[in-house]
Amino acid sequence: MSESRWFRWRVWCVLAIGCSLGVFSCGNCVETPSVASLAPSSAKAGTPGIELVVNGNHFQNNSTINWNGSALTTTFVSGHQLKATISSEDLATPASVAVTVVSPPESQPVTFSSGAASSSATDSMTADCAGGTSQPMNFAVSR
Repeated sequence: MSESRWFRWRVWCVLAIGCSLGVFSCGNCVETPSVASLAPSSAKAGTPGIELVVNGNHFQNNSTINWNGSALTTTFVSGHQLKATISSEDLATPASVAVTVVSPPESQPVTFSSGAASSSATDSMTADCAGGTSQPMNFAVSR
């Protein structure tokens, strides 16, 4: 492995470990979303469609609300709130539904100087940011 390639590998490892431990910032990396509450948190079976408001943290403009693993058309309100419409078909029968929020990972450019004596060039690489899926919060469709 060339010295330049070895250096890039070491820098990438340091950046990956440092970012994951929160030692330093990797820019605007996407953090794993968390769900604090649902409004409403339940509905009666047979209810016509409703608007579900999901409150939490680390929501992005491309975050989606998942209803039992199926992505819903989601409206981004803020980093702490998302909205989606739950259809009457999804509320037709009693069930306990897992509601999660998914934020896709994004790639962020990270620039560094190679520091090699033979080169004064600046190199760049891309670091993948975590993103992820929140822990589920249950929505009750009752009789």
